[in-house]
Amino acid sequence: MESSDEEDVMKHRVHLRPISLRNAVPVTLHLLPCEVPVNRSAPVERFFIPAIRQDPDGLEVSFRGRSLRGEEVEVPPGLMGYVMAMEEKGEVLGKHNFPEGSENEEEQELVEPPEALERDFDRFIGASGSFSRFTVWGLETIPGPDAKVRAALTWPSLAAAIHAPVPED
Repeated sequence: MESSDEEDVMKHRVHLRPISLRNAVPVTLHLLPCEVPVNRSAPVERFFIPAIRQDPDGLEVSFRGRSLRGEEVEVPPGLMGYVMAMEEKGEVLGKHNFPEGSENEEEQELVEPPEALERDFDRFIGASGSFSRFTVWGLETIPGPDAKVRAALTWPSLAAAIHAPVPED
């Protein structure tokens, strides 16, 4: 039996525009301990201009009268972080015109004719920014080593270890 929540879920096929990864500009990221119930662009820089103070225990800032404690987190070596955005209809993030007969398969994939896609089913995402570090903030305390973001960052090395060939004894 399906719940009404499951019935409301729209299913899409999501395609990544690889060229957008190369063109992503470096951005400054702050992971805040709050939820914004909106899923669209917002002029965050108008509202969050942190006057970050460094103290012996880490970073400190006030946000809407509340004390936030934070620390810089590095993306694991060999990886890069990207801010992804869903393209609106008619928009192409990282769009480039490649000459006909381009030999790069990735470039040819990007110029796939729209007829091959289902307009209401297929969605495209592209990178709007890149980062190699970000600041994670906690309310009143620095997020500890058990923070979910830390677990997510350890996953690539754990996955590599799990899937690595095991030498026979």
